[in-house]
Amino acid sequence: MHKRARTGLTTAAATAAMLAVGVAAAPAHAAEDTPDRKRALVVVIDFKDVHHADSDRLKEEARKEYFSGDNSLAGYYNKVSQGAFTYVPAAAEQVVGPYELDLNQKPCDAGAVNDLTRQALKADGYVEGEDYDSLSILQPGAGDCKWAGLGSMPGSTTWAAVGDDSDIGKALLVHEFGHNQGYDHHERDLCIGGDLARCTTDGYSGKTPMGGGGSGVGFAAPELISRGWLPGGQAVTVDQSATFRLSPLYGGKPGGVRALDIPLGKDRLIVEYRHGDSTYRDNEGNLDAAIEGVHAYRVPNGDYNRSRLIDPTDGTGKGDAEAITSLIDAASRVEVKVVESGAGSATVAVAIDGVPAPAKTSTKPLQEAGTPTPQMPASKGTPAREDDTDAAAAAADPSPSASALSGHAAHNLAETGGSSTTPLMAALGAALAAVGAACTFTLRRRGRARRRA
Repeated sequence: MHKRARTGLTTAAATAAMLAVGVAAAPAHAAEDTPDRKRALVVVIDFKDVHHADSDRLKEEARKEYFSGDNSLAGYYNKVSQGAFTYVPAAAEQVVGPYELDLNQKPCDAGAVNDLTRQALKADGYVEGEDYDSLSILQPGAGDCKWAGLGSMPGSTTWAAVGDDSDIGKALLVHEFGHNQGYDHHERDLCIGGDLARCTTDGYSGKTPMGGGGSGVGFAAPELISRGWLPGGQAVTVDQSATFRLSPLYGGKPGGVRALDIPLGKDRLIVEYRHGDSTYRDNEGNLDAAIEGVHAYRVPNGDYNRSRLIDPTDGTGKGDAEAITSLIDAASRVEVKVVESGAGSATVAVAIDGVPAPAKTSTKPLQEAGTPTPQMPASKGTPAREDDTDAAAAAADPSPSASALSGHAAHNLAETGGSSTTPLMAALGAALAAVGAACTFTLRRRGRARRRA
């Protein structure tokens, strides 16, 4: 590898690359005047004993999956954040490498891969913070790494294990970079009949890429609230009884109320309306095409990154079958009723403290209601929750403490990937849940099926 000249490269490369690869322009109602563009350095690495079958092909595929248009990681984040956030290439060539690490593929050691990759990049003139904000490592997929991808939660590092077909998959990238935002795996509560006093946590939600929904769905409203991606009154705090007209969480006319944030004791209750978005289409079709209706989420202790879908059915429904018609929490004296829903809008009545909601939609509560405060991701090193989630592995991050990682199994597993830097791995391996493995296997399979189509 040759040392590269860094003077003026980062800014020029990021700006030019965004224009060249065709990432959709931010809509007029962007959440921020100055979009947050994270510089992602995508790097191909080889091991001493195992190399990628075709590095040139992999790099070309990576350029498409990370940065090229609506179908890319960058295009997806630009869409769901309403132009407030996206990823741009940190290097002019967009994908760098391959670098051969002084490391064998076995045993699987994500921490060592991270450390040695950063050392190789530094020796080649790439300095974190000066030249890149986010690091995404593409390593050979064979061997004993029992995951398809990893992501620090929160943090700035992702890993992907790539096979000889050079397939990465947008769904996998969106999910792993979601962990970098601080998003946990997204589960669901079965609350039969909509009674919030009788709920059991079971399975994944399917309403967000963090819950097995793939990249064909957007992030759920609590995740958008966490990052401040529902600006301008699109998310409102409901502190008195009122009836609201909800616009779709994605698409529709600019603005409008898209999510309700309701106090529920120490928790929060988030209500949204989901509808297929014809303004954004990728290889999986229109965004949210498989989701319809009003959906609700419990936010435990106000932690939006760990919300759970409230499913009023017996757990067998999918898409619109899991939509709510009514919810009640007697302890908090909160009741939610869906007056009507469909054709691109929904009317939702919220009764608080036993006061009935007015029959007609009123604009007065909207004028008085506040906007939920965005939730900044915790500092690096926050442990990832590993009870009934995907396979887990920990790896060293270039910070005083090691970032916890959430990994995703390529098939049913009995153990997780390991790290020489984190003794916790032995305990985490025993906690692997088969349902989590199936969740990310679905992401991987969808990506491959899409490529063959």
